[in-house]
Amino acid sequence: MARVKSPRVISALVALLGAAASLSLPRVLPPCNSIARRTRIPVCLTANTFEALGVRAEIVEALAAAGVREPNVLQQEAIPAVLGRQSLVIGAQTGSGKTFTYLAPVMQSLKLDEDAGTGRARARRPRAIVLLPTRELALQVHDVAKAVSHRLKLRVGVIHGGVPDGPQRRRLEERPLDLLVATPGRLLKLMEAGSLYLGDVRHVVLDEVDTMFEAGFGPELDRVLQITTRDLAADPRPDASGAVQHLAVGATHPESALVLYDKWLRSARRMLVKGSHTVPSTLRQEFLTCNGPTAKVSALRDLLGVADASGKPSIGRSVLFCNSQQSARFVDHTLVEDGYKTANYHGAVPANERASNFKSFLDGEAHVLVTTDLAARGLDNLDVAHVVQFDFAKSAADYVHRCGRTARAGRTGTVTSLVTKADIELVRAIREAQRQGGDLIAAGAEHERRQRTRAATELQVAPRAHSGRPKADAVAAVFPDCRGISSANREPGASAGRGSGERVKGTAPGRQSSRGRGRGSRGGLGRSRTRRS
Repeated sequence: MARVKSPRVISALVALLGAAASLSLPRVLPPCNSIARRTRIPVCLTANTFEALGVRAEIVEALAAAGVREPNVLQQEAIPAVLGRQSLVIGAQTGSGKTFTYLAPVMQSLKLDEDAGTGRARARRPRAIVLLPTRELALQVHDVAKAVSHRLKLRVGVIHGGVPDGPQRRRLEERPLDLLVATPGRLLKLMEAGSLYLGDVRHVVLDEVDTMFEAGFGPELDRVLQITTRDLAADPRPDASGAVQHLAVGATHPESALVLYDKWLRSARRMLVKGSHTVPSTLRQEFLTCNGPTAKVSALRDLLGVADASGKPSIGRSVLFCNSQQSARFVDHTLVEDGYKTANYHGAVPANERASNFKSFLDGEAHVLVTTDLAARGLDNLDVAHVVQFDFAKSAADYVHRCGRTARAGRTGTVTSLVTKADIELVRAIREAQRQGGDLIAAGAEHERRQRTRAATELQVAPRAHSGRPKADAVAAVFPDCRGISSANREPGASAGRGSGERVKGTAPGRQSSRGRGRGSRGGLGRSRTRRS
């Protein structure tokens, strides 16, 4: 029989265990796993406070002031790696706190270098750059960076398109700078003008990577990576003196981005957080099938309910997505005539007016934001309880981004989609992937591949007229939305499918019919039955 230890020994053991429990975790946590290219990884839950991850007290205070008090799964995994100067390719859900995930450790590294005497702010020569696809996103990330920089005594600046570059050039040339937030086009323009040099850059962040590639910024990103990887060729170690840390962040990473990573960021660690290519589990999804554009308008009115005295719909503040500027103008006009207080937000609206419209929505003056995918990917601080897709997303990636405007950071939300015959197959692919717990982006890509194969096959077997061109009936069979619509009626660059704008008989896109413009007549568009699926 084992002897019972004396009370003195037991007390000593208890004291030792208590001391061990009070020890903080190491500043830089070891990586959880070796990560293969494009594989989903389990995330090590090793710390539940930012202090335990090695984040400085000043930054923890800034995070708390922004309402961020505990690290989420992504931050627990990524922040130690960024503090360790590792280059990363990060894939995570929209609304998962990606901005703080890279800003906090990058700015801490800048401060550590400054304290060690190995880095200091200089005019024209930032030590870190953050690239974003739109002016709106650049301004939002700049505001977040400013909130942190005030506590660390770092200098932060922003440059973007849509405004004259003269004032931006003067600020770069006259004021020392630690971190620069920029859009790619304006960054390269000011570099060519001699107002900006990247020789001191040690941290490069590519945020919203998928949006930047879809916007055509691939060549600009290639140029930036070519410039900033110069030291890595001589010494590829992440902690090498003079080496540049690269962080590529996005909800999705398209094939074009992966090609660029293989070219310049071969040693970057791939970090795909589980569920990054899905929608949040707290999201409720509704699909209303409609038999045409008239039914969609009727279903939208039924969904929004009667506007109250302030122009607010019964479902509360909402974001309403359309696939084209033309469709957005039409829907906005229709809702205004119905008494709703709306804000229009798309590329055809001038930048200053767009910013004013968005501010009115954030301030509660407007209650329905009518927008295109510019808001799905271009606004980081947009968070509502209800999202409505008047036009269903063109791809699974667009659907994921639109869903990311609600149910953020663990909150609940609803997405209601108005679905026509043209959308059915994509909806089925998305729902089937969700039932199987699979990757929505991969399911969407497979759906698009099947569509291309089917279209090519049907074109090959289509009967031809004597002129050598496919007959009209054969073309309509492949592209049914083209029936009765000439190319002159489409917006430049509009596709023949969703996004080119479906036309209501007797009504021009974006304009209601002349008869019955009063509220009681609903602008000449009668109600049609919809079916909830």
